[in-house]
This record gives sequence, structure tokens and C-alpha cells, in this order.
Amino acid sequence: MQQPLGRRLMVVSLLASLLLLAVAGYLGLRYQEQARLLEQHRQQAERNRQELLALRVDLQTLLSAESSQLAQLDQQSRELAEQAQQLALYRQVLAPDGGAELLLAQEDITTLAEPGLFAYRLVLLQPTNTGNRVTGQARLKIRALLGGQPVVLNEEALGVAPVTLDFRHFQVLTGQLRLPVGSRAQALELQLELDRRPARTLSLNWPTPDNT
Repeated sequence: MQQPLGRRLMVVSLLASLLLLAVAGYLGLRYQEQARLLEQHRQQAERNRQELLALRVDLQTLLSAESSQLAQLDQQSRELAEQAQQLALYRQVLAPDGGAELLLAQEDITTLAEPGLFAYRLVLLQPTNTGNRVTGQARLKIRALLGGQPVVLNEEALGVAPVTLDFRHFQVLTGQLRLPVGSRAQALELQLELDRRPARTLSLNWPTPDNT
């Protein structure tokens, strides 16, 4: 009886060993498969990352190119506007019938960074085609409200000096002026003290809404 029992135990032990070997082989194959799939996922993730980086570079390039084009278009628009102003000015200068003897053809008053400080650019034009030389002086004044009362700000108050005039067709007057604290400009006046011509005053409404 003991010999058949021992033989059965040996068979059971052998079967158990074979089962363990089969399970170990299966687990080994599953591990290898999982490792292979994991490597595939890692490689795919790396490819996706590289593609995303390439797309970001392309997008940045497109945005930079678009920004550059917009800046160029803006510059071209400003140049065209300036050329249009110059063309209009030249047409007035060369017009056969100028009408007024002297006039302010263009004005540009801009607010500077410092409160109360402004830059101005005025074009004094003789539209007639006589070609007579205009000489003399131009004095700048500002009509404003100060403390709710109308005042006339002279050159000393504005920090400007008289401008010497000497031209046949037009002269550009540029500079900076300062408005007193609390004043609100309403009109700019250019008083002309001319040689061999009557004195006269040209005026224009103050173009900037915020002039405090």
C-alpha cells in the first residue's frame, strides 16, 4: 500500500511542478507583452510630444509673421496718410486761385507723457501763386478756461518763444508748450506780425479733448 501511495504523491508533485512551470511561463509571457505594449505607448507618447512641439513652433512662426505683417500694414497706412496730407498741401500751394492770403493748412497737437505738456506742428500756408516772400514773426497764444474763467495764455505762460517767418509757399512751425495746472484749452491763436503787411491772427479749435 505504501508504494502506490508514494507513487501517487510523486505524480501529484510532478503535476504541481508542471502547473507552476506553466503558470510561471504564462506570467512571463504576460510580462513581456505588457512590457512591449508599455514601450509602444512610451514611443507613441514621445512621437506625440515631438509633433506637439513642432506644431507650437509652426504656430509661433505664423504668429510672428502675422505680427510683422500687421506692423508693416500699420506703417504703410501712416505713410499713405502722411502722403495724402502732403499732396493736399501741395495742391493748395499750387492752386491757381488760393483764396485766403494766409491760412493754417494743417495742425497736429499731441499730448506728451508729462501732464500739461503738448507738442505742436502747424503749417502756415500762402495759397496764392504770387510767390511773394512772407517775413515777420508769429506769436502763439491759447484761449482757455482757468478756474471757470476765460483767459488768454501768452508765450510766457506757455513757455514758448516767437517764431521768425520767412517763406514763399508754406512754413512748418513745431515745438512744445505747457498749459498751466487746472486750465482747459479751447482755441489756439497764431498772431502774425508781418513785414510790409497788416498784422493778422489765425485761430483753430483745440483738437485734443483731454488737455488738463
